Amino acid sequence: MSATAGTAAGEAGSRQLRDFGTGLLHTVVSRSPDGGYTWRRENGPEAPAPFVPADGGLHRLIAGLEPDTVRWSLGVPDQAARLYRVRGPESLAGRLLREGPDRDTAATVRGLGQALRELHDTAVPAGTDAGEGPRGLRRLTDWLDGRSPSPRAAYAESLLRPALGEERLAVVRGLAGRMRGGDGAGVRLCHGAAALGSLVPAESGTGPRGAADMLIGEDLCLAPWQFDVGWTLGELVELKWYRGDRHPAWSGMAEALFEGYGRDLADAWQRHAALRVLLHLHDYTAYVGWDRAAFDRYTGFVKFLLDL
Repeated sequence: MSATAGTAAGEAGSRQLRDFGTGLLHTVVSRSPDGGYTWRRENGPEAPAPFVPADGGLHRLIAGLEPDTVRWSLGVPDQAARLYRVRGPESLAGRLLREGPDRDTAATVRGLGQALRELHDTAVPAGTDAGEGPRGLRRLTDWLDGRSPSPRAAYAESLLRPALGEERLAVVRGLAGRMRGGDGAGVRLCHGAAALGSLVPAESGTGPRGAADMLIGEDLCLAPWQFDVGWTLGELVELKWYRGDRHPAWSGMAEALFEGYGRDLADAWQRHAALRVLLHLHDYTAYVGWDRAAFDRYTGFVKFLLDL
């Protein structure tokens, strides 16, 4: 079965391993009696928008997809939360942040690229409700337009304008507008938040080299293909920068993603990476806390990306 899923009834006897979250998202990871894992995710108390409804037409399109290395784990509703059955206890983001890449990381990232390409190539029936575009992009554009409901984020936005300058902000806003896909041109079925924090490497012996499960469903939308690929690329770029890591394996991560997907972002990759880094800065500020040193460091990195 390509889209793995858990049920509430099957979680009796599970052993909780981790419980973590922010004002945006709360996650509980448990070990299941059958030896697998269940991730339970729900919106945090300050989340500005609910998950995409699980009974929508976009979700039904996932069931027939059969990617190889990276499988889709489609969430099953558990009241307001979603349950995901996966083969590991930790996300790739957590592993990369702690240890950097290992010999299997490129295979996992390549597999994600392949899975995203299959998702994007899925035909969407005419008239399918796609909502208002990616949820994360709505958070970002509301922030950049001075409409953030978070006082911390609103304060940060007042500092962002002089820090980046109007010319760079115009570039970001222009790209964000194109990624909203409002005119319907060139939009595809998209994951909507193709984060490495949702990519769960499988434990040894439960799949081929680099095997992983990608949580999907909370942010499904119609958008240009570059939105998903740019999100993942931006996280790879950010993690390498954040760690200050010169491990040679990092140099092949973007290439692995593009190789798996079958095309790249050409000379727009820097702008897509900057878009994702800015969204991360917003989400940290709005849902975790204010840190002036982190704000200055991140805005400096965004300027570097936009000026490349």
